[in-house]
Amino acid sequence: MTRNHFSLLLFCLAAHAQQPAQPSERAAPRGAIEGRLTWFDRQGKALGAIGEPGLYRTLSISPDGKRVAVERTDPQTQNRDIWLLDARSGATTRFTSDPGWDAFPTWSPDGSRIVFTSNRGGVYDLYRKASSGAGDEELLYQSSEGKGPNSWSPDGKFLIYYSLGQPTHLKLLAVAGLPDRKPMPLVDPQFSSVTGRFSPDGRWIAYSSNESGKNEISVRPFDAATGSAGSPVIVTSGGGRTPLWRGDGKELFYIGPDGMATALEFHAGTPKPLFRVPAGLLFWDVSPDGKRFLMPVPGS
Repeated sequence: MTRNHFSLLLFCLAAHAQQPAQPSERAAPRGAIEGRLTWFDRQGKALGAIGEPGLYRTLSISPDGKRVAVERTDPQTQNRDIWLLDARSGATTRFTSDPGWDAFPTWSPDGSRIVFTSNRGGVYDLYRKASSGAGDEELLYQSSEGKGPNSWSPDGKFLIYYSLGQPTHLKLLAVAGLPDRKPMPLVDPQFSSVTGRFSPDGRWIAYSSNESGKNEISVRPFDAATGSAGSPVIVTSGGGRTPLWRGDGKELFYIGPDGMATALEFHAGTPKPLFRVPAGLLFWDVSPDGKRFLMPVPGS
């Protein structure tokens, strides 16, 4: 895939996420799947579904693996909000209910808070709320560009988000600071980059980018003391997207260009195809032990 083709693909993804949810524009956004949230093992065997059938999109498993935060379309109002599910029983509670479009739930490292993006103010800004559901949403960061949060650093000091536009750009934001604090780009802005994830020990950032000339998974060392990232190390050679870390940081997972969920031992591994994910899947997550994968699957 050429750099231009990759930029166009990411633009289409971002454009869908950036458009306000108008009553006349109720088509499912890119990456949304009508069906059930389903657990799979490493061999691709379905282990069971959780929650009700619905239109699901962005999702995130809590650090302890016990809860799931997910973007879901309300079947009654067509409002796109965030819901919390028990990872085992599927018991569901509504987390947000604003008329705006709420998406990209991202857990704090201790699981006590969730950051998400919402266009309730006109632009997709970052909000946070206690994961218990108590209290109101708090505006965390506001700027002129749309923002999709990806990852919260283990020390709680930094967030990675990507800008919604053409092309998408990964940026690093201090959680605390002045309202007009400036984010730092993680990847040279001449390239497209998306889906940045802090490693569990906070020493690395994995992401997808076309900085090598094609869409690959790369990692960069990260210095939490200075809030700076080092030079990229490309860890795939045949393409990849949507990286995830195992809870101990010893393994990376990503989706290959052929739609295969793939495992890669960090530092010294060879890519190992696991199973084919549903067509059109963009958003998924993995349990802390790396043994189960959660994703929306078409059907009831």
